[in-house]
Amino acid sequence: MSLALKVLGSSGGYPVRGLPCSGYLVTADQENILLDCGPGIATALLADGRHCGLDGVVISHLHPDHVLDLVPLAYALLAEWLVDGRTAPLPLCIPQGGLQFLQRFSDLFGHRNWQFPSDVDEPGKRALAASVQEQHDWLLTVFDVREYAIGDTLRLGANQIETHAVDHNAPTAAMRIEKNGASIVYSADACFDPTLVGFAASADLFLVDAHMSGPLAGGAHMSPAEAGRLAALAGVRELVLCHLAAPEDGPSARAAAAQHFSGAIHLAFETREYRL
Repeated sequence: MSLALKVLGSSGGYPVRGLPCSGYLVTADQENILLDCGPGIATALLADGRHCGLDGVVISHLHPDHVLDLVPLAYALLAEWLVDGRTAPLPLCIPQGGLQFLQRFSDLFGHRNWQFPSDVDEPGKRALAASVQEQHDWLLTVFDVREYAIGDTLRLGANQIETHAVDHNAPTAAMRIEKNGASIVYSADACFDPTLVGFAASADLFLVDAHMSGPLAGGAHMSPAEAGRLAALAGVRELVLCHLAAPEDGPSARAAAAQHFSGAIHLAFETREYRL
């Protein structure tokens, strides 16, 4: 197995029917990379225990339904530092401006004013205490924040993630991960964008924003029909419709996409795991 993907959440805007917002866990040669971290993702990620088990996080854009669970994820990491003696920050790749965004958000909770014991023989606590003494925010200590320009190729461990600017109402990156001939492309939130055709060309699995799928849909997103058209133009093998307005839109969304795309069509609300 070269690549695997688990849909932790795909709801658009808010956790519809209790299903988390955007969060996709990619496993590439035993390294776990989380794409986006919207509301509910930390709950799904930590369902089997208190360790997140991640090797990196990549954020596509700074909308709340894609970033808000970075805070509870940070708390889970904090527990690893305090209890298990972890001292390695988790790489967090975020678009330019993300570091300032996280600092302002974290300051709402007073995180940089927290205190940690420094007179203990526990490496995690000592590292946190030293960071606070240097007036650093503990949240920005447990994360290794790496800002990127959209279009950059990101390197996390043994893996590379290509990014590509898409048409949305905030700077947003689509992502492509390849391993041993297998490929996953994630459109993130996007309007129909012809430049995605080349970026997603011949992908094995194409996760596409299809939010304009029902009466609650709207904004800078694709329809399921546009998602199907894009998948056909790109010549991908399988299409996953993500970010639907509601789970009950699934059958009509699949039917609309199938008018344009003849390959396998999955609903992120339903099919949660993929192995390539």
